[in-house]
Amino acid sequence: MWNPDGSGRHAPVNLSTASASSSSALLTSIRAQRQAREELRAREHAATTIQRVWRGRQSAAQTHEQILQSLESGQVTSVEKGARSLLLLLSTGGQRERVGQVLDQWCAAAVVDVSGTPMFATSFQSPGYLAVLPLVMARILRFVSGAPRTALAARLLTSLEAMLSPSAYVSLTPADRADFVNVLAQQRWVETLDTTLQILVAASPPKKKNPLLVPVVRLIVAPLALSPATATSPMVQPLLQLLAIPALLTSIPLASLTHLSSTLPLFSVLLPAAGGNPALLSQGSLNSDLGRAAFLANLATFGITGGMLARHGARGAADWIRVVGIVLGGLGEGWGRWAENRKPTEELPPIDSDDEAPRRALAPAVDIPPNVSTKLLLLAAPAHLSTLAGFVVNGPPSLLQDYSAFVLGILHAFRGSPRWEGTLDSVMEGKRGRALLKLLWREGVRGRWSSGREAWDSFSKNPSKPALVLLSQLYCHYLLLTPDDEFFAPQVNPLSIDEVLDLSSIWRDLAYWGYMHGVGPGTTAIGTEEQRSLFTRGVTRLSERNARRKFAADEFWIMQTLQADPKGFIEAVKFEAAEFDAVEPGHENPQPQWGARYTTRRQIAYISPRLGLLNNLPMAVPFQTRLEVFRQFIKADRERLGITSRYDPRHVRHRATIRRSDLAHDGFRQLNDVGPLLKGTIEITFVDQWGQEEAGIDGGGLFKEFLTSLNKEAFDTERGLWLTNYNNELYPNPHQYATEPHQLAWYGFIGRVLGKALYEDILVDVSFAGFFLAKWLGRQSYLDDLASLDRDLYRGLILLKNYPEPEELSLNFTVTEEDFGVARSVDLVPGGSDIAVTADNRHEYIQLVCRYKLDKQFSLQSRSFFAGLSDLIDPKWLRMFDQTELAQLLGGEETPIDLVDLREHTNVTGFESGYTPQLFWRVVSTFTQEQQRALLRFVTSCSRPPLLGFKHLNPGFAIRNSGADTERLPTASSCANLLKLPDYKDEKLLRTKLLQAITSGAGFDMS
Repeated sequence: MWNPDGSGRHAPVNLSTASASSSSALLTSIRAQRQAREELRAREHAATTIQRVWRGRQSAAQTHEQILQSLESGQVTSVEKGARSLLLLLSTGGQRERVGQVLDQWCAAAVVDVSGTPMFATSFQSPGYLAVLPLVMARILRFVSGAPRTALAARLLTSLEAMLSPSAYVSLTPADRADFVNVLAQQRWVETLDTTLQILVAASPPKKKNPLLVPVVRLIVAPLALSPATATSPMVQPLLQLLAIPALLTSIPLASLTHLSSTLPLFSVLLPAAGGNPALLSQGSLNSDLGRAAFLANLATFGITGGMLARHGARGAADWIRVVGIVLGGLGEGWGRWAENRKPTEELPPIDSDDEAPRRALAPAVDIPPNVSTKLLLLAAPAHLSTLAGFVVNGPPSLLQDYSAFVLGILHAFRGSPRWEGTLDSVMEGKRGRALLKLLWREGVRGRWSSGREAWDSFSKNPSKPALVLLSQLYCHYLLLTPDDEFFAPQVNPLSIDEVLDLSSIWRDLAYWGYMHGVGPGTTAIGTEEQRSLFTRGVTRLSERNARRKFAADEFWIMQTLQADPKGFIEAVKFEAAEFDAVEPGHENPQPQWGARYTTRRQIAYISPRLGLLNNLPMAVPFQTRLEVFRQFIKADRERLGITSRYDPRHVRHRATIRRSDLAHDGFRQLNDVGPLLKGTIEITFVDQWGQEEAGIDGGGLFKEFLTSLNKEAFDTERGLWLTNYNNELYPNPHQYATEPHQLAWYGFIGRVLGKALYEDILVDVSFAGFFLAKWLGRQSYLDDLASLDRDLYRGLILLKNYPEPEELSLNFTVTEEDFGVARSVDLVPGGSDIAVTADNRHEYIQLVCRYKLDKQFSLQSRSFFAGLSDLIDPKWLRMFDQTELAQLLGGEETPIDLVDLREHTNVTGFESGYTPQLFWRVVSTFTQEQQRALLRFVTSCSRPPLLGFKHLNPGFAIRNSGADTERLPTASSCANLLKLPDYKDEKLLRTKLLQAITSGAGFDMS
């Protein structure tokens, strides 16, 4: 019976006679037997193979010995049969000495003259002989390369020369001769000779050349005398490899060099073939930097030193430019440093790039011999560049793109070297240089670039890319060295103003899309960071020039895509700024960050497209939009720090008691150490001349008065911290006195004070020199900026730039500094006092003088000032503006005062009727602009109207009735932008009293 719990189940019974593991053991045994059989078969196959090879080798050795004996015994009586026997003999190795003897005998017999024909040539009609002979010759040459320094090798080389005499082959058709040469090429004729040549060169003692090099060199080109090479000839590739041997032409005897230069089809075949098939230039030795460098050095010896380039005219120049440009493009980055024997670990930007140009780590330098580097540098020689430019200007437009790639290869190599600028100067020299710039624009760039995003996304695919990049490099360099007067002179500027604007629109569009959609690594179609930086530099230099002297329409620089939705752009910027702050270092700190963190424009562009655009290409964004973004940044910063609410625990307050008699020193003593916390509320209590605290609670007005008064004292040139130029604009004192620690602390304090004014939107009546404002924006200073510092020096450098014989001026690379009447000379470069200024280096001298005068002599003062400024104002906020806009941001617009706008945004209180205010506006409307500015300064302490109108004046402009006593003068509380006007009823009286007040300086103390 079945039980559900299974208690009645019986144990299983196995009726099988085998054990439980018998099946697995059986399978294991079968596998082992199969493996043993496979191993046996493998051993049998290996034994058979060994026996077959051994029997083959034994048979070959026997055959080799039989052939060798037959040749030694003289059984082979004809040269033809000897050739066939030698072909078999030389297919195996061994018995080198005996083989050498029979080769010597056969070669001697082969070149014996019989009735004017050498013996080897008497059997050309025998079937197959023309195929055998070149094979035998190639194998004899291979035999020689095994020991090329022997007497036997010399005899064999001489015999081979005789066997390649063109006169011996006159009976053959051109096709037969071509086949003969092709067989030699297929048997690595030139490559074997290359190896032989290098062995002989390496074994030669210094300054002594092996005489065997003469026949070796002649044999290299000897086949070309039988059948001239063509672009498709198999001789082309090995001959190009020959030119990749380091120091080839300085290692062979002069006779060989002369022979090679006259017989090597460099300009007729090799360069055209390589230009038509660039793959030839990346094979063999040309696939390494050393091989490419040697190739270019040997080309330079033939083409430049030997004069072959000049003799072959425009056609030769076209092939030269294309081939050299291709090889230059394949060289490792910074190869110019190898040639100059300079080995820095980091690439430096050229002098005229912006300070944040990309710097990349360089690959290790290639060790090349001095005789190679010397020749390599010829490619960047001014004479060579001028020669090529002449061919391009007078040649077909098709040369432009190849020439552009060539020059860009030179620039790529010498970035950070004086040769970088020397290359640009040489290309741009004189009338030919201006003609080249015009040609690049009109034939290489104009009409070939669209304004949309696709132009940037497919930048590297555009065939006009080399011409645009070269034109951009050249014209940016031109802008760097050209003063405004020359820029606007049609006979000097290679481009018309309309052409300049067209070029700048291409730059602007490409740079804009580069920031909005990013850059590529150089291996994709999209443009690179370096190219974006170049176009940005061009737009910046032109827009800065336009700010000095207008030549473009007001909205020319603005991208139209940004005008449609400015609010959307602002919101996107705010979002990106928040995201950007989140990834900056220190974000994890829960305490509010009061000071600004410096970030480069490149870093910003990488993280945030719109912030990158605002910091690098601000002119593409409407000014009103940028100004609103600036105010939004400050607003967001104030909210982040809790400043907007007086009850926020994060809100920091500072109190300062200021004596009016010593306002600047009290302000410095009490507020200098506050640092970034100056962003918070500063409550000022004034102490009068009798030591009594003045009544009143500071709601912001007293601080504004303090700030205004402090600026007047701090920028007083009598204090020694600031000097003024011819236009009464301020810049730091460069003298040694201003670099003392206490004075540097003052510069930092003044920077913070101006930062506070910007932060609180308070206008200050101060004007800075243009070059100093440019430094606020992190921009490099140029020649034109020098005019805002030292007009006489600027004129002197312009004279030097255009002087026909600068050597006559007896200048050297020094500048003279005068400190408290003591003059001293400062070297611009190490050993500058011993370096004369010449026509070749004057541009470098001019830039070094500008850099010293505008940067180095103010470096400590500027660094302290900007450190203080950046405590309150993030540098990336200021970089959204140019220097003219920054001046307006500080002190208002340099525009006529708009009385309609002022009246519309003026608050009038305290008058029983509107008669007196009407008289006021009627009187003010009759004022000159100078008088109206005096009125504005009287009330607001700044003579310039605020940016974007009086709607943005903070506090707003106000007029209040100060009483019925018409004998009193009007007074003002500039801290509140308040005019206190007695209730005058007579227009003439009002005019007289108002003019008297605004010209007498009456202010807060008279109210």
